[in-house]
Amino acid sequence: MKKSERPKALKREDGVDFISSMPDAILVLILSRLFFTKETIRSSILSSRWRYLWTAVPSIHIHYEGKLKKNEFKEFLYWVFVNKSVDLNSFRLCCSNYYSMSTVGRWIHAAVTRNVKQLELTLCPNQNYEDIEMPHCLVTSGSVEVLELNLSRRGLKLPNIMGFPSLRVLELECVDLLEDDNLVKRFLESCPLLEELSLDDCIINKLGVLCISCLKLKKLTIFNGNEDEGLCGSIKVSCPKLVHLDITGHLAYNLYFECLNSLKEAAIDPELEGNIRSVLFPGISQVESLLTDIYFFSQCINAARDPSLPKLKTLVLTTTIDAFNFSEFIRILKYYPKLESLKLVIKKQFYGREEWELHEGDRKRIMTPDLKSAEFFEFKGEKPKLVSDWDEVRCLEMVFSWGKKVTFFY
Repeated sequence: MKKSERPKALKREDGVDFISSMPDAILVLILSRLFFTKETIRSSILSSRWRYLWTAVPSIHIHYEGKLKKNEFKEFLYWVFVNKSVDLNSFRLCCSNYYSMSTVGRWIHAAVTRNVKQLELTLCPNQNYEDIEMPHCLVTSGSVEVLELNLSRRGLKLPNIMGFPSLRVLELECVDLLEDDNLVKRFLESCPLLEELSLDDCIINKLGVLCISCLKLKKLTIFNGNEDEGLCGSIKVSCPKLVHLDITGHLAYNLYFECLNSLKEAAIDPELEGNIRSVLFPGISQVESLLTDIYFFSQCINAARDPSLPKLKTLVLTTTIDAFNFSEFIRILKYYPKLESLKLVIKKQFYGREEWELHEGDRKRIMTPDLKSAEFFEFKGEKPKLVSDWDEVRCLEMVFSWGKKVTFFY
């Protein structure tokens, strides 16, 4: 049996392999594609030419899983910083609960002295549930443009100084915002250039009011999927340059929107409790694309003096089969007769079997002068039908589209 041969490196006509003939800058760019720093360091064994190439890669990405002894890992990370010959574009560190914040703070300081632009930290200090205070050097850094923090549900504290002069993107994940209504306000005031803000599964239920007010913010995302955590009192959003807004999940009893003069796309799909006093209008009056819960949207329309959305082109309404009311659905459509795209998403019910039917009279009520066709498309390979087995599928999507022909599937 003939032995298999390893593929040979591509060679030029002069016999030099193609990769070895590349300039150092190209090789460093290739090494930059490797996800972890340890992988780039391993490239040093390829040849004497590759020995120091990894030091020119402008990133340090470390995920400590306890395979090295704690002192050995500290020495390794300090060695990496000392040998880096360039400033850092990014520093990514995940070290679980193996180290104290004082130790992590020294690593952050080392990255800041290297003029790091993007900092991604997943921290869970080994002290018992202590709040985490951001190091002074980080807050005052003039190089950090992107900051991603996962604090493993620990509290966040900020020094009593103004800072973050260059920060454009801030992502907070699993961060406890404590009982300080002014924490986010002070944070945003310290970020004069901030354009993107994300709060992902952060603990906000201790707050009376979460106020998001930022002059240059263009994108805001707030999500909480933990239904057992409780809601905060209110969320207020006032950002005149905001273009994209995404607020979903178990967040607050009330939502208030104002001065969203640049808003183009919004997903506002909260899980609310008690009486709804949320104020959508006229705060979102400039929106062109909107996704929202049909019941929540209906309540906001009822509370508004003028629920018009003159620029609205795309509307996605979500509901559950037991909460769906066709008359209410038609009433909402009458407010927005100039839609170009409409989608109704009926979410999965987690118990029993449900059926919903569309009758001839209902189809006629959907047809407005601007609605040219209503089509029910297949779902997960099944032929179109209006009676769905909710035990087998997660949701049923009904898409209404505009065209020259009127087509119904039933």
